[in-house]
Amino acid sequence: MYIENMRTTSRTFRATWRLTWFICLLASSLAQTLPMCPDQREILPCSCTMKKAGLDIVCEQTELSHISKAMNALKGKPNTVIFYLRLRHNNLPKLQGYMFLGLDIRHLTIHNSTLAAVEESSLNSIGNKLTQLDFSQNYLATVPSNALRNLHHLLILNLNHNKINSLHAKAFEGLDTLEILTLYENEISSIEADAFKGLDNRKLKRLNLGGNELTSIPTSALSTLDMLKKLEMQENRIQSIKEGDFEGLKSLDSLGLAHNRIRTVPARAFFHLAQLNSLELDGNEIIHVDPDAFIGLEENLQYLRLGDNNLHAVPSDALRRLHRLRHLDLRANNITVLPEDAFTGYGDSISFLNLQKNLIKVLPPLVFENLNSLETLSLQNNKLAHIPEEVTETIVDTLRHIDITDNPLICDCELRWYPIWLQNLRDEDGEIMLKKRTVCMMTSEHREYSVQNIPLEKMGCVKSIERMSSNGISVYRGVCFAYFFAFVFIGL
Repeated sequence: MYIENMRTTSRTFRATWRLTWFICLLASSLAQTLPMCPDQREILPCSCTMKKAGLDIVCEQTELSHISKAMNALKGKPNTVIFYLRLRHNNLPKLQGYMFLGLDIRHLTIHNSTLAAVEESSLNSIGNKLTQLDFSQNYLATVPSNALRNLHHLLILNLNHNKINSLHAKAFEGLDTLEILTLYENEISSIEADAFKGLDNRKLKRLNLGGNELTSIPTSALSTLDMLKKLEMQENRIQSIKEGDFEGLKSLDSLGLAHNRIRTVPARAFFHLAQLNSLELDGNEIIHVDPDAFIGLEENLQYLRLGDNNLHAVPSDALRRLHRLRHLDLRANNITVLPEDAFTGYGDSISFLNLQKNLIKVLPPLVFENLNSLETLSLQNNKLAHIPEEVTETIVDTLRHIDITDNPLICDCELRWYPIWLQNLRDEDGEIMLKKRTVCMMTSEHREYSVQNIPLEKMGCVKSIERMSSNGISVYRGVCFAYFFAFVFIGL
């Protein structure tokens, strides 16, 4: 028995020793492979943080000589991955050749650092590993094509907020893995037909040309980007669009043309964009939308923004083709009248409707009848004095949010549905919050009341019985029993 116990103890000891040895070996191995920051004094005024994927080096508000010193210190650390190198708010007018030689950098940011020139050889040594490059908010007057052409693993290129005034032919040649290219807030007024030649059109998914000086759609340059998903051209000076402008962009999912100078949306303007899901036309000067403007978008368009334009009516004839529309923004136009059929034929799937900041005075009783999926409705800042219950009774079951603030509402019984609806919603969701108090005017008292809290008797709901002489039926108006009594009398 004693011998057996000794053998068991011996086996346990050996197993424990092996496990301890394995853990020590693993810890030693991890210590050798985990990225280690150099001594902070070696890279001052830069700082270093260890991340799982590599080092995060930040150099801010310093000079080229100090940055070069820090880079030399990092070169003395073999097999070190610099996952982020962030050079921000520095005095670095020129990126010198081979500055990063011997370094393994994955994400490089040179932001707001007076950068105006990039030497051809400055990025060559990191081209086989670099995946993101950010040269935003600098002084580049042209795309530094020669310096970029060997970045064969680059996925994202950010040239926002520079001084680039044109895109020359083959400006991005060699960037055959690029997926996102952003050129927002430059001074680009012309784009040559071959500007994007050399990019792999199967890879580029997003292109941002917003905030530039373009006056027309650069059709020839864009036509080769047949796998592009998102095109942003907001905040330019584009004055018109026409059929054929977007030919070739057959995979486009999102098109941003907001805040340009477009006055009309002509027939078949987006005919070639059969996959388009989102279209932004807000902030233009649009006065007319052709009834055939959205031909080609019938199957996929779900988000349409036409706010901040000069429309005087809902462009219903054009919208009736869009039977999958979910989000319709018509805010801040000059719409004065909503016909009863304004949303007939296309409203079944609309869940968001924004009509705020228009000039609407009256809502026809059945104007929202077809909006069977409506969840959010904004009528804020119109000219509405009355919103009768019959206007909202067809949407009250699906509605989750309605904004009727900043209207000259009268405190009368026609508005009694609102506090009842709001209370029902609160009963379902106790955390519901109102951004702004809805008020109405009690004309007899010349004072405002909160619609949420005003007693029904103040609204004149416990009142008269009207006789409809045509059929002799008494219809009671007041509290919650009007329709009940009407049906009782009809039954009699």
